[in-house]
Amino acid sequence: MSAAALAALGLLGLTLGAAAGAPERWLTLSRLRTLGLRLREARWVAAGELLPPVAVAAIAGPLLGVLLAHLTFGPLALRLLIGSPTDPAVMVAWWGAGLLALTLLAAVTVVVPIESALRRRRRLSELLRAGGG
Repeated sequence: MSAAALAALGLLGLTLGAAAGAPERWLTLSRLRTLGLRLREARWVAAGELLPPVAVAAIAGPLLGVLLAHLTFGPLALRLLIGSPTDPAVMVAWWGAGLLALTLLAAVTVVVPIESALRRRRRLSELLRAGGG
């Protein structure tokens, strides 16, 4: 259950982050399109802007979680709760962390075409004439 909640929160963060930066990205891409950037290239630029923070979060997040688990198991003294002479070992479901990372990276491939379709509906001349969103 917690892995599903983590995935949902990660996808929500990606969606909200993409939505928050969309107006500036749309204006920049519109200006680049007037300089000759094609729609396909604009998608690559948008993906290049969205992908680095998602990749860092998808890779560094699980690694940081494992590090924090290793650092906090000793001070928590879980051996007293379970009646064992030693602390329990940290068990990491790497397949779950990998699946979460792939889900977040795949979400970028869904967000970019949706954003591109929404951007195509706005007329380029009106956007540039007004000077902003």
